[in-house]
Amino acid sequence: MKILDPGLAIVQAATDGDLAALDALLLAIQPGIYNLAVRMLGNRDDAADATQEILLKVITHLSGFRRESAFTTWVFQVARNHLLTAITRARESPEVSLDSLAERLQQGIEFSLRQGDPYGGGQALRPEEKIEARQIALGCTQNMLMAIDREQRLAYVLDAVFGLPSKEAAEVLGISAAAYRQRLSRARAKLDAFTRASCGLANPAAACSCERQMPALRQARAAGLTQPGVIASDRSEREAVERQFDALVRMVDAAALFRAHPEYRVPASLQGAIRAVLSQEGYWDEERPLN
Repeated sequence: MKILDPGLAIVQAATDGDLAALDALLLAIQPGIYNLAVRMLGNRDDAADATQEILLKVITHLSGFRRESAFTTWVFQVARNHLLTAITRARESPEVSLDSLAERLQQGIEFSLRQGDPYGGGQALRPEEKIEARQIALGCTQNMLMAIDREQRLAYVLDAVFGLPSKEAAEVLGISAAAYRQRLSRARAKLDAFTRASCGLANPAAACSCERQMPALRQARAAGLTQPGVIASDRSEREAVERQFDALVRMVDAAALFRAHPEYRVPASLQGAIRAVLSQEGYWDEERPLN
């Protein structure tokens, strides 16, 4: 996962008002920004809203890019400033904690046991049940991220998902490399400890499994007690989840769980919405430069 660099020639042309360059720039950076927003905000609708706001800020402030760092680093910084304060529909820390998540998972296990533990006996799952289990894995791991504060969450996502080197990640966050490593270490320690104790994907000895959570979650959905979370919403995403979980979970590593999320597809309507706003504000106009 990365935010693609369109190249300085495209950036300069877009700054000068070239619409083709502006389009190329948007197409390059939009998927990475959207995927960062999904992981930071925990809700696709929130992520789409945030992505539009971030892209508008990037386009309308292109003249503020001074080439003192990579263009993608500057884009990450714009995204950081927005995502650390964005209002969300999804609950998150401090409303949600890893302790409360562990308690909910235990309740799911107990519900499964009361139902005769239908998915705890190692029986083979039907294809649709396997898909359901993977969707639960996506939602649960996203809930883990939502249970740590946003600064630690961003540090962890930049490392585990986007693979940024410490120096670049520190620059994105506007802190020293040492401070970044400390922040990342705290986030890793929390998530590693939680997955070791509670997640059967990261620790085969843990009591919880995605399959064991299915009966309780089905009942909650039927009662209207669940909110839409982060799931794989189309065939290509579901296929990516299947491949990546099978490959990465064998590593028995907490970070692998978050890397196993697919590259979420940007809503088709988002690009048109951004162009409409830019046009309304006079930025999508051949007679007006973007600086």
